[in-house]
Amino acid sequence: MILRGKVEVTIAGRLIRTQGPGEGFGEIALLRDVPRTATVRALTEVQFLSLNRDSFLLALTGHRDSRRAAERAVDARLRGDTPTG
Repeated sequence: MILRGKVEVTIAGRLIRTQGPGEGFGEIALLRDVPRTATVRALTEVQFLSLNRDSFLLALTGHRDSRRAAERAVDARLRGDTPTG
């Protein structure tokens, strides 16, 4: 999760979106255990919070609604949509 700053997300050199405080990335790799699907580059000085895969999955495992929401977000990102919550 981005605490401070701004990043850009690109796929194959094409700008997909910019993100700032309160937004996050990396959920596809955490949920699907796959290599990264995009490149994230800092546009400004950035401060992040991070979570390793085991902790991320543990947080979702016991919460069916959270897991479903995360899967929907991943599916939307893979389709090129921007999920809204």
